[in-house]
Amino acid sequence: MNILYDYTIFLHQNLGGISRYFVNLEIALRVNHNTQILAPLHRNIFLKEYNKNKLNKYFKKFPKYTGKIINFYNQLLTTSVTRKFNPEIYHKTYYNDFWPKKFKGKKILTVYDLIHEIYHLDYGFKKNYRPKKDCLINADKIISISENTKKDLINIYNIPKEKIEVVHLATNLDQVTTSNKKIVQEPYILFVGDRKRYKNFNNLVKAYKMNNKIYDEFKLVVFGGEEFSKTEIENFKDVKLDLSKIVKCSGDDQILANLYENAELFVFPSKYEGFGLPLLEASARNCPIACSNINVFKEVMANNVGYFNPHYPEDISKTMEDIIYSHEKKELLMQKALSKCKEYSWDKCAKQTINVYRLN
Repeated sequence: MNILYDYTIFLHQNLGGISRYFVNLEIALRVNHNTQILAPLHRNIFLKEYNKNKLNKYFKKFPKYTGKIINFYNQLLTTSVTRKFNPEIYHKTYYNDFWPKKFKGKKILTVYDLIHEIYHLDYGFKKNYRPKKDCLINADKIISISENTKKDLINIYNIPKEKIEVVHLATNLDQVTTSNKKIVQEPYILFVGDRKRYKNFNNLVKAYKMNNKIYDEFKLVVFGGEEFSKTEIENFKDVKLDLSKIVKCSGDDQILANLYENAELFVFPSKYEGFGLPLLEASARNCPIACSNINVFKEVMANNVGYFNPHYPEDISKTMEDIIYSHEKKELLMQKALSKCKEYSWDKCAKQTINVYRLN
């Protein structure tokens, strides 16, 4: 089967879960299929490191005011290559209205979440904001990364349920080799990823600060996302958080894996997610987890983590304490989460994705 993955996410994202998903998916599928990721001009580090397509050119940073030109060039070359490659499957990696002209194969779109639609006010959008509408309508099949996102697609966009297939993600962080040297020497609690809006980082900070025992004994380590903004630092000061107690880290998968496996606890306080890949990452590195009691986390991890209500810092704090100071509970959660994590793999994701490609 000839399968083409488009440039969209690799132009949009330099690092991130979505681009990682497509890179791992293509690696798994290329063994038995003729696959190609086509991102003529891109800024994605994952693609740069693994992909040998000579048509793809990596730029650390694009010149100012070149966005439209770069997008036009990507579309032009994509149309040309599509005609020559003649794929049976054109899998769009992110949302836009571009599909190659005269393409007669099957058009596939993966949907990760509907955060902008659900939290439209936080982003300054109107209640009826529906940016994915045309893209969803023109796709022949839609892959949803969770049952929760599928429900959102049906409720918000009125997509027929028969058009949507659920395919869960996976992680390969278990395969990363780390050194024995700790990145952070002091005992710590770990947070991973972006901190804005629905990520609910502020409530985690409040929960951490209000628990004197945890605050005295552990640091709060933050991996990924932007550097702390002036507003965030002011928020830390407002709750009387000693700035030496919070550590900002960034880096590659080796650093991330090291942070997971040496953390006392990984805390995931989001109010909404499409899947929640860090749950699998933490599980794969034997890190106990405390997370929000939202539907998608329960879908992914069942009863193998500690849950809290993300709207109440008091509950976050209590759940963290219950896990951290119970060796028996912590060990049990790690064992159960690791076992659950093994249910997800890129091979399984690839096989289910091929099944979607073959559906009428």
